[in-house]
Amino acid sequence: MRVYRDGDAAGKPFIFPRPIIHITDELFRTPGHEAFLEEACGVAAAKGNPCFVLDRERGTPLTPCGCPVFEGKEAEGFPYEPWMRRCASIQNVTLNLPRLGYRAGEGDRALFCLLDEAATLAAAAHVQKRAFIEQILALGDAGPLAMLAMQSDGAPYLRMADAAYLIGVTGLNELVQIRKGRQLHESDEALAYGLQVIGHLREVVDNLCKTQGMRFVLEQTPAETTAYRFARLDLKHLSPRPGRYVRGDLAKGEIYYTNSTHLHPGAQVDPFTRVRMEGLFHPYFRAGAVTHVELGAAEPKASALAGLLIRAFKETTNNQIIFSPEFTVCAHCDAISRGLLQQCPHCGTDQVDGLARISQYFSRVSGWNRGKRAELRDRNRNEDYFTI
Repeated sequence: MRVYRDGDAAGKPFIFPRPIIHITDELFRTPGHEAFLEEACGVAAAKGNPCFVLDRERGTPLTPCGCPVFEGKEAEGFPYEPWMRRCASIQNVTLNLPRLGYRAGEGDRALFCLLDEAATLAAAAHVQKRAFIEQILALGDAGPLAMLAMQSDGAPYLRMADAAYLIGVTGLNELVQIRKGRQLHESDEALAYGLQVIGHLREVVDNLCKTQGMRFVLEQTPAETTAYRFARLDLKHLSPRPGRYVRGDLAKGEIYYTNSTHLHPGAQVDPFTRVRMEGLFHPYFRAGAVTHVELGAAEPKASALAGLLIRAFKETTNNQIIFSPEFTVCAHCDAISRGLLQQCPHCGTDQVDGLARISQYFSRVSGWNRGKRAELRDRNRNEDYFTI
């Protein structure tokens, strides 16, 4: 944690590896846990690196990246050795939820039929991809995936039978607004409708697992580019209606849909309310679901973040929380400053770049697409909340 707090040679936060800290019931029974939690939260406030997994008694069935952790294999006699704990997510197929809302007309029955069709189509894409990969793996050492086909421990390095096939979602917030006239955070009815949609999708995905004999996993798509691409495609093919629901700046083409099942990034709700409301969706996802708490230029006290985590652990169903500060990196003097600035406060140059979290990792803002930059502008950074 001390190394992460110091950052790299210039003081910037490390991009990788990302420390994942599991908060368990046992933690709170461990002497000294208060000091450790404050240390980790101090790093989160200063640099934003740690990802906090709220791993309650029921356990976390999948890793935060969506890979299975040998669910039930021990009971089936599967050799549970450290070197066999390898996993893979073959691909992610993401459903454009707002588009289904545009197509469904007035009735909910039509919408849920379209959800079924879209999830089934996503499963068909996974079946095709699996067949393609298996053909290549069958070539063994003579094929282009020779490394993944090797069997040094008696089983192929890439075990397709244990692989996960991700079915993701983007734009639940806009779908709910299309159907109910309110965003997720704006009414209890809107939130309940969103939960109904995701609950239905979870049932469909579970049924597809049984019918196809594959490990389909409903997940929160990170959507570094997908939320922008979907919004552009819908404006192109379904206008004018999408113009009422896409986020960002239509005139500049800087548009996006709200990612996954998140509340709108600019929703004026306090951090705990966001954690609680988004956490209602997390039990439906077998891959790791996450809530982002934006800090902006603020560097809260470690005790404030620790208190939020403890309350979230005890009072919500949230699975993961990430605290996200923002920085400005100077290309002229290499200084790093807190917050997103137009000029370097040290040397005065405008040759600066922002450093912020694009999804679950930090990257330079200059490399982001226009939709993601629009989302960055819209984010509610909670700076007043943490400075009170």
